[in-house]
Amino acid sequence: MKLEIKKITLMSVMFSAFSLMIFFTSLFIAVAGIFIVPNPVWIPVNFLGRVMGAGLYTLTLFVITMAYVIFLVFVYNFFVGVIGMKGLTLKMEEVPEQE
Repeated sequence: MKLEIKKITLMSVMFSAFSLMIFFTSLFIAVAGIFIVPNPVWIPVNFLGRVMGAGLYTLTLFVITMAYVIFLVFVYNFFVGVIGMKGLTLKMEEVPEQE
């Protein structure tokens, strides 16, 4: 069975596990960049300052990444819906259950 994705809704991108995955990836990058990798910028900063810096870095990276993904969704919907190009095609087949 072939399925074609004609439109991606913004709500499915913003309020799903996808946005949580981007948030936790941003958090991991921030913690690794501030706490794990020895960076001379963060040496004189105390622990609470580092936590605050990691939080702000996480928030900034998350917002920038989500804005980029939302822009890509708009571009995809424009090309598929307005211009009429072919969307992504998924080939699926049913697998019988084995008990």
